[in-house]
Order: sequence, then structure tokens, then C-alpha cells
Amino acid sequence: MLGRRDPQRSLFGTQHLPHPVPADSFYARMGALSDVLFPDDDLAGMYCLDNGRPSLPPSLMNGVLLLQFYDDVSDEEAVERLKYDLRWKVALDLALDYSGFHPTSLTKYRNRLVENKQERYAFDRFVAAGGRRG
Repeated sequence: MLGRRDPQRSLFGTQHLPHPVPADSFYARMGALSDVLFPDDDLAGMYCLDNGRPSLPPSLMNGVLLLQFYDDVSDEEAVERLKYDLRWKVALDLALDYSGFHPTSLTKYRNRLVENKQERYAFDRFVAAGGRRG
């Protein structure tokens, strides 16, 4: 079942708190695009819409995959950064207390993208959204 991000953001969301991540950095620019970068419904066809427990939101998973590629880190390191690295929390518009998920979720998500011929989705969306916003 397709999981979606809650549009009601946390009081501790990094986009709404002062932070030391430079505004012109890759991470801050990605965070500024977070509302339009990876809409969850774009990949709804990869999920059963009425059965099972909700997945991790595709918007989050695609953001993690993009950051993982950018920083050239393993699945385990990506999840560690997701939990503890303020730059990643800013880029993904996560709350400071976000606890992460198991690293195998990234492997399963990549497999789902390949099965549905969507392996370039995150990169293509990032380039298109970045181009529109300059």
C-alpha cells in the first residue's frame, strides 16, 4: 500500500528551525524543493492501493537514494546519516527526531523501482525540478 508523507509537518521540522546548513549548499537547495521534488502519487502504480500496510513514502525513499548517490555511501551509512546528519534532515525536510528505518528497505525499494522500470525517476525529477527553479 502506498505510504504518503504527512502534509502536517512536525514542530521540529528542519525547514522551519534555524540551522547551520549553508543556503547555497546542495542539501539546502534540495530541501527547498522538497515540496515538489518527489510527489508520492507519481509512483502509486508500483503499489497496491487498497491492501497491506503503508510503505515508506516514495518521496522519502527517492530523496535518500539521491543523497546516497551524491555522498557515495552504503545503505547502512545512508540510514545513519538520515538519523544523525543535519544536512540530510534539511535536504529531506525531516524532523530533528526522525528515527530512520532499516537499511534493507533501500534495497527493496531499489528492486521495486527496477521491476517497474523507474530506476531513473529520482535523478530525472531532480534535474527537471532544479531546472524549473533555476
